[in-house]
Amino acid sequence: MSLRVGWDLGGAHVKAALCRGGAIEKVWQLPCPLWQGLEWLDRAVATVVESLPTCCDHGVTLTGEMADIFPNREAGVRALLARFSARVPGDVHVFADSGFIPLSNLINSISHQPIASQNWRLPPLWLSHHLDDAIYLDIGSTTTDIAVIAGGRLRNQGRDDHERLRSGELLYFGVVRTSLMALTQEVPFQGHRVPLMAEHFATTADVYRILGHLSPDKDQVETADGADKSVESSMRRLARMIGRDFEDASPSVWRHLARSFHEILLQRLTLACLRHCHRATCLVGAGVGRFLLPEVARRLDLTWRDFSDFVTGSPGGGFNAADCAPAAALALMLDRYLRDDKMNSNQSGR
Repeated sequence: MSLRVGWDLGGAHVKAALCRGGAIEKVWQLPCPLWQGLEWLDRAVATVVESLPTCCDHGVTLTGEMADIFPNREAGVRALLARFSARVPGDVHVFADSGFIPLSNLINSISHQPIASQNWRLPPLWLSHHLDDAIYLDIGSTTTDIAVIAGGRLRNQGRDDHERLRSGELLYFGVVRTSLMALTQEVPFQGHRVPLMAEHFATTADVYRILGHLSPDKDQVETADGADKSVESSMRRLARMIGRDFEDASPSVWRHLARSFHEILLQRLTLACLRHCHRATCLVGAGVGRFLLPEVARRLDLTWRDFSDFVTGSPGGGFNAADCAPAAALALMLDRYLRDDKMNSNQSGR
């Protein structure tokens, strides 16, 4: 039975999904802070490879080329693909904006342009086979991707990061790594609008630990101050954002402050969706932060669907296809591509 692995090599995490016979069997998400060195990539890839059956075909998509250890995107693409291919047994296909390209065809002519930061395309391309009109959101640890499906086709305005930022299809906030000073300039607190300190004191992970929405297995990034991830420590970091100490108020006060940040994030998501969802009747969500999206769908009067509803398979462990949607969609699309390629080859050989 055919085995395909989809890999999403990000700057903060490596995500992978194993597809067996057209169904997702296993999903991984591993920390990979590339800004600290490529050895993080080596460890993450090795951990997944050790768990894989033999004789897999591999598909890979990249976003980690933006890490500041690389002088530019092209150097990042080259380094990541070289490092990855040296550690993965089997054939490797790279996902580009035009489709799959065998890595062997790219060795002497790698350009970042059609390859870099294309992981956002994969889940809505998969969904376009199942839905005619929908808006897709993937809320991860760091960013939020928005894609529009209309008439059974992907209809995004932007093709790369710059264009997607400009069109509002790439939002630079997520539910783990985003510094709260980047989310808003001020926050309501005890009857006042209090400006935030422009310091990396706390992140959105602190908000969602306090509110109980972030499970430990999805909370893989070091805290802003390097301290532990307990609710009390998260409240302590949150208090610093408005110039206070944890001891200045009761836990209920800091929980209320966390709800304020939560509401700000919900409003930003809702407004971003309003820019794109005029033809959609359905909102499909993915990413570890998709717990926010049922409420966004309610506010916009859209039907809520989870990305995993459109994927066959029930992977064990803490992650599923919707948590790592680009990797899962990549595995499924690679499986379909290789099956079709084999069928066409057999037909042409008759």
